[in-house]
Amino acid sequence: QVFLAERHAYTMADSEDSHAGRSKKMPTTLELKGSEELMMDYAVFGHYVQSGMENGKPMFLGPKSEGSRPSIAWQVAGDGKATWWVRDPSDGECFYAEADGQMPPRLGWRKEYCDDDLGILLEGGCVADKRVGAAPAKEEARERSRSPRRE
Repeated sequence: QVFLAERHAYTMADSEDSHAGRSKKMPTTLELKGSEELMMDYAVFGHYVQSGMENGKPMFLGPKSEGSRPSIAWQVAGDGKATWWVRDPSDGECFYAEADGQMPPRLGWRKEYCDDDLGILLEGGCVADKRVGAAPAKEEARERSRSPRRE
């Protein structure tokens, strides 16, 4: 299966290249979306694949950029608050959301030293998404069919 992100592409095999011995179960996938301005400033937007655990919660890797990948991971911040972080391919902190859920939140992402939520959306198996890691139901797939319907 191939995932496409803004000017990046990678396969499931590529995402697992350094994770030999993992379960053959399909990993949870997420998509980080933002405004055009944010996408120009940060090389972190696109599709992410779960790649193990970090600090007892799932960790996700994004599309390769110059040999490295951005990540989404959870940790307890220096001020003691539970926080999910989006890090760029150089491991620099870009965005955060204060949350202690097993999965990262869909909304509420901010830049450090900024009190306003950004227009960032995390779709897929995140908190507040009823279809966590699930494929669309057959009925939903039929509704989106491009085939002409016969009456």
